[in-house]
Amino acid sequence: LVADKAGLARLCATLDVPHPLTLTPDSADEAAAAAWRLGLPVVAKWSRPWLLPPGSGLRSTVLVRSAREARELYARREEAGSTLLLQAFLPPGPDRDWFFHGYADRAGGVRAGGAGLKLRSRPRGAGLTAVGRWEPNPQVRTLAERLTVELGYRGILDLDFRRCADTGDYHLLDFNPRPGAQFRLFTDTAGLDVVRAQHLDLTHRPLPAGAPVPGRAFVVENYAPLGALRRTPGGR
Repeated sequence: LVADKAGLARLCATLDVPHPLTLTPDSADEAAAAAWRLGLPVVAKWSRPWLLPPGSGLRSTVLVRSAREARELYARREEAGSTLLLQAFLPPGPDRDWFFHGYADRAGGVRAGGAGLKLRSRPRGAGLTAVGRWEPNPQVRTLAERLTVELGYRGILDLDFRRCADTGDYHLLDFNPRPGAQFRLFTDTAGLDVVRAQHLDLTHRPLPAGAPVPGRAFVVENYAPLGALRRTPGGR
């Protein structure tokens, strides 16, 4: 349910969790109309990105800048293998992109992990984390803990948020029920991360008490330089 992006949108509406307005077009005309209604540019997502065929050129998430692009994406829904979603675009900016890693133990408590600030992404402003930093954020943690309680969720979670500049609300963009690529960023002084926490908890062993290490950075060396590139005034 949470990995499916259409299901996540419905879930957020049910739980009153901030989430960008998301529309599900049933035709190419509806896709074009939805793009205009949401206000260009819009974010286009495939509800089950793991079904995208290799080599198709389709990406799980793209920024759509015209109604024509929305139509063209809709036309590829059978090839994509899942539903096309169009979502209101929340502009990126300093201190707006956050992620949270944690492990919800057998009792429902969130252990290990922490909140991180995305400093650079690839593609720029709308992609995976190229540079991130462990940064305490009580609002993000509280929202993550609330989600696990209301869902009765157990296991590792990797959440992505974007803060709305107008309201200050943290919108949940993705809920991945698995370790994220940067999970080792949140290793505490006892060597505990979300994978080790899960292993110890499921084998009924105590989790060691360690202190967090905020300020630690995570860099994807082959993406970080590309994420720093900016378009020239001529668009090149």
